[in-house]
Amino acid sequence: MTSHPQQDVCCLMGDPIAGNPTQYMLEKAFAAAQLDWRFLTFEVPSINFEGALRGARIFCFDGVMLAPPHRSQVMPYLEKVGDAARISGQVNCIKQVGGQLTGYNTEGRALRQLLEQAGAVNNAKVTILGAGRLARAIGAELALAGAGEIVFACRRPAAGQELQKTLLEQTPLTQCHIETITTECPLTLDEDCQAIVNATPASEPLPVVIDSLPRRAVVADVVYNPPTTWLMRQAEECDCPTIDGLTLLIEQAALAFEIWTGVSADRQAMRDAVEEFLIL
Repeated sequence: MTSHPQQDVCCLMGDPIAGNPTQYMLEKAFAAAQLDWRFLTFEVPSINFEGALRGARIFCFDGVMLAPPHRSQVMPYLEKVGDAARISGQVNCIKQVGGQLTGYNTEGRALRQLLEQAGAVNNAKVTILGAGRLARAIGAELALAGAGEIVFACRRPAAGQELQKTLLEQTPLTQCHIETITTECPLTLDEDCQAIVNATPASEPLPVVIDSLPRRAVVADVVYNPPTTWLMRQAEECDCPTIDGLTLLIEQAALAFEIWTGVSADRQAMRDAVEEFLIL
């Protein structure tokens, strides 16, 4: 299935890019859907990013996935941007149609959809560990989707306060708070917290009082390698429902696949590919 005479092609741009499983996962997804599409990976330093994106436009690439540091740099080069991507300042997925580039953030959307399946978004109180790029993407998506209250627990309160101001001004969210956490002063979760999300790259002990974890709270972690992080182990011991980083990685890539192709992604094929690539 092709939309034009040349090969349908998507790509990943980032720096560094070594060890990223996206190409292998999406090639398997194209094959599972019987699509004659190809996926390429390019290591693109920031200084060359504008030119690389111009090349993708000229060569009519159907889609582009962005890895750091380009997710926050791409906005000036896009014709359209989805609401969550605009508010968070984070674009990880681009679709090209007729020479026009539209930017999306599928990371926040992936987590939002998985949390919705557990009933932990609408009017829910959500605690997010971190205030960096993933916290921004997740916070923006949940705020737009109707979360009742979002708490950002982070080591640098200034970053959280800027994010708090953005969400309160640009989304329907009316309750957003910042908690400063350190190893010496860990986070104690409120009893009415319905979801906790680790949006930091830390996979080992986090500054959280696990005994305060509400037993029915959904616990999610963005770290996908290893997928069984300290937080996931603690949550499972408390019999809390969990969403691991591997599931999130697959879901955000599946959403990009569906944006580009209009075809449902085979998530099991994608999971098998990632587990094979990462030797899990």
